[in-house]
Amino acid sequence: MKHKSPFPWLLMAFTLALTLLVFLMVGRSNLKPKLELMISNVSLSVDFEDHPFLAGTASRFAYGTRQVCLRFDYSRLEKDVPVMILWDMEGRRIQAESYELAAPSGTKMYCLLKEDGSPLPRGSYAVTIQCGPELAPTFHFEIY
Repeated sequence: MKHKSPFPWLLMAFTLALTLLVFLMVGRSNLKPKLELMISNVSLSVDFEDHPFLAGTASRFAYGTRQVCLRFDYSRLEKDVPVMILWDMEGRRIQAESYELAAPSGTKMYCLLKEDGSPLPRGSYAVTIQCGPELAPTFHFEIY
C-alpha cells in the first residue's frame, strides 16, 4: 500500500481559504476611490486684486512690499479636514495657520504681512499648503 502525499489537498484547501478571505475583505471595504485635494491656479502677488501671475513667474518682490498674497483654487476637499498655510523665511517657520474651508471647492486667498504694517524683511520665503497629511508643492519667492 502506497502512502499518498497530503500536499495537493493542503494546497487546494489553502487556495480556497485565501480566495474566501479576499472576497470577504473586498466585500467589507469601501470601493469608492479616495479623492485627494487638488490645488490649481496658484499665484503670489502683493495686492488682493492683482493675481495675473502664477507662482514661479512673479517670485521676486521689491523691498518695501508690505504683504504677499497667496491665491489658489481648490477642489475635492474632504469634509472636516483643515487646511494649513505654512509660511517660512530663510528656512525658519514664521507663520502657520489652520483654516476650515466651508465648501469642498472654491478659491481662497491668504496674505503674509506684519502686524505693524511695516515692510516685510528682505530674504527668501516659501509658502506651503497642507491638507491633512498631504502637502501641496512649496512655492518660493524673494523680497530683494
